[in-house]
Amino acid sequence: MSTDRELLELAAKAFWGEEIDDVCSVRWLEEDQAIGYTHGDNQDHNGLDQEFVWNPLADDGDALRLAVKLKIAFFPPENDEGDFAVAAIAEGVLSDDGDAWIQEWVKGGDKLAATRRAIVRAAAEIGRSVP
Repeated sequence: MSTDRELLELAAKAFWGEEIDDVCSVRWLEEDQAIGYTHGDNQDHNGLDQEFVWNPLADDGDALRLAVKLKIAFFPPENDEGDFAVAAIAEGVLSDDGDAWIQEWVKGGDKLAATRRAIVRAAAEIGRSVP
């Protein structure tokens, strides 16, 4: 099982890909427990570049942008007992038995957090395959 930091770093690698170290700098922010990034799109070119915090484990918008960019499908079924399972698939990232299906189970917990975590875990699987 990966730590949140490892998941976020791998997800960032999948999200920004070859842009990292080219037009995007990414670093771990210990205090925020998140990724800090500066991108060419948000530089003012006067030496006052702005760093942003990125954490799709905590932010719905970051998670949705991650899912859309990486074409991660997610399915939030609920069974009769009130358990909640969200499944995310990282298409084209193969596990031993096919595409990488990720499941997060929540019993009486935060359904949005489970959905974000499933998306980030699927993105991390994509990030593992990025050179």
